[in-house]
Amino acid sequence: MTYRPMFPAVLWPAASTLLLALPHAELAPATNGFTVLVQGEQLSVPYRVYYAPQNLQSVIARSSGDTRMLALCLGTRHWNGYVREDCLRQLIGNDRPWVVPFVVQLLGEYVIEIVEAIAAAVSDADPEPLSAFARENPDFMATTRRRASSYWDCYYRRRFPTLQSYPAFVALEAIEKMGTRFVVIS
Repeated sequence: MTYRPMFPAVLWPAASTLLLALPHAELAPATNGFTVLVQGEQLSVPYRVYYAPQNLQSVIARSSGDTRMLALCLGTRHWNGYVREDCLRQLIGNDRPWVVPFVVQLLGEYVIEIVEAIAAAVSDADPEPLSAFARENPDFMATTRRRASSYWDCYYRRRFPTLQSYPAFVALEAIEKMGTRFVVIS
């Protein structure tokens, strides 16, 4: 199924600029991924995008502000794992709430270098956007946890003898614990 973009209202100006700058189906059509809530608004994230790496990198280099951040977010969905990792490393430390789903999704994928980078950054991250996202998207968090467990079981069980020692699981646990500390009672 082909990806249909949906962004929170605050992102539409950046998304409009970015979607014009990046060709729709440069190498192949983007495939539908998942939809989450960000501050009560829907955000759809493609499973993979198929831009030529040099074209995506050129758009990132020419862009600024939210347009650049959104280009980096889309880069985390790139078919090339090296591009995903490079984009992620540029996003780490960003506190925009709509960046969170792009980062958390990577914890449910198989590239250990990406998982380890996120796990190392979680303890220094602003807990509010992470905890708000976890509270607002419990099904997405549960699915990501199941995926992380599955990748641990298939590929990383020897390196990390227990699931609790696998970096993706550690990061997801930390994010979910942040969510329980920041529950607002009205």
